[in-house]
Amino acid sequence: MSATLLTPLYGRAHATDLLPGTAFRDPIAARLLAQTGYRPPEVLTDRGNAVGSVHRAIALDAITTAFAARCPQGVVLSAGIGLDTRAQRLREHTPASLTWLGADLPEVIQLRRALLPEDPVTLFAASVTEPGWYDALTTETSDRPVLVIAEGLLMYFEPDGLRFFLDSCRTAFGPGAELAGDYFHPRLALSDRHPIVRATGARFRSGAANGHRLAATAPGWHLVAEHPVMERISPLHRAAAGIFRLITLGSRPYAVAHLKAGALV
Repeated sequence: MSATLLTPLYGRAHATDLLPGTAFRDPIAARLLAQTGYRPPEVLTDRGNAVGSVHRAIALDAITTAFAARCPQGVVLSAGIGLDTRAQRLREHTPASLTWLGADLPEVIQLRRALLPEDPVTLFAASVTEPGWYDALTTETSDRPVLVIAEGLLMYFEPDGLRFFLDSCRTAFGPGAELAGDYFHPRLALSDRHPIVRATGARFRSGAANGHRLAATAPGWHLVAEHPVMERISPLHRAAAGIFRLITLGSRPYAVAHLKAGALV
């Protein structure tokens, strides 16, 4: 089983030990991790990466609950859903009228269905890098507000693939569509120094200097807000992020960006 699937699951499953002062809890992640039958060498367990994955989840959870409060009839689509458990985790904090969708490769969807037979998410087997990946979703999303969650996904796209993904989301879900995802600054994304890259061989292929630059990757998107992640991992990470911002004239090394699509022209 891919470490890119297991590593964020590991972080969420151990959140109470990693961040004892936080209110974040994901008991389903702990059960799910045990069900995978994983072996420790298959998971990147270093504290920095695991804590970072929890802080990323916290930021995306906040964006999701705010969207649900504004748009109780809306749709939350997890692109590259993997073994994400946001729908279960936020069940008591979001209206029952909210629709949860998930898209991923066929083999990942098959695994998810086996491990989560009572999944509240409607799943679609689709590669978000292929034209028309969203066609099967439109019956659920037509004329409804949509929030696309791209968690641990954007950095794996080539620059053209990132542009295609943003273009396709805007085309499929129309003006007013929102997207929230994490990104690395190009200096980090393209350095091959991140632990997940060294551990798995999976390469990051794109990055953005800031949330505004990420939005500018494809026409029609603008930045709503940017949420720091690296700064929250530890005092050492906060200091390193501060130095990085000085060197890059204000850019964050790693953050979550919340984007919104403008009118189609």
